[in-house]
Amino acid sequence: MVGKCVYVFLLFAVMLGCDFSRWKRTSLRGRILYGALLLPSVYLGIVFAADLHWPNLNDLISYFLGEPAKRIVESVKLPPQ
Repeated sequence: MVGKCVYVFLLFAVMLGCDFSRWKRTSLRGRILYGALLLPSVYLGIVFAADLHWPNLNDLISYFLGEPAKRIVESVKLPPQ
């Protein structure tokens, strides 16, 4: 777990370090958008580092697209012979 925490911390440190100079020059709207895009990354980083069994992107995609995907697969299957 410590290795995962260090890995996630280094990823965010490098990302924020590279973006900090640009972030200072952006408007308030750009900063809010950057923060809104950063929140899911932080959430998924915590889930990864702590090895929690919380909802992640796979669960979200499965929730919204699982049933339509099953219907499409069933509609293109050949009937049994």
